[in-house]
Amino acid sequence: MNLDPQLLKAAHEGDRKAQYALYRVCFPVLMAVCVRYRREEQDAVSALNKGFLKIINNLHRYKREEVPFEAWIRRIMINTAIDEFRREKKWRELTVFADDFERTYPEEPIDWNANDSRVDLQQLEALIRKLPPVTQQVFNLFALDGFSHKEISTMLGMSEGTSKWHVNSARQKLQGWLLLDTG
Repeated sequence: MNLDPQLLKAAHEGDRKAQYALYRVCFPVLMAVCVRYRREEQDAVSALNKGFLKIINNLHRYKREEVPFEAWIRRIMINTAIDEFRREKKWRELTVFADDFERTYPEEPIDWNANDSRVDLQQLEALIRKLPPVTQQVFNLFALDGFSHKEISTMLGMSEGTSKWHVNSARQKLQGWLLLDTG
């Protein structure tokens, strides 16, 4: 992401036009993070706006010499998604997902090399969004954002074993769905 240091400075100083320009530059990066954590596009945009507000309010904390700007804003957006996840946790715990009870999965392992060419990124993203919310959140944090099970357990208030279970569950469901789609 090419970013003019003067744009950051002007945005930090409260220049609304600079803040809007920064929003436009950051939008693709932030939206890519948000759609991994929110099922609906409207919810993803809402999360993006909340996260961008945090970015604007904390520009004074950004240390250019220590971390690239894109990595800094991604981390803020992931933390915003986790905060939203925690707020909605009670609702999710009380909701039963019919998909969890109706699907059956193959017992044999998948030969990923043979199936790689038949799976595109958009299809995979759509399947990840079909996962139950907690499983989707943990899978995204582990497989896509590179957090360890220990970090995930701290962030989401669950045990490391539960984090591992969600990643395994996500993998099994994704493999099953991919077999159904490519079989």
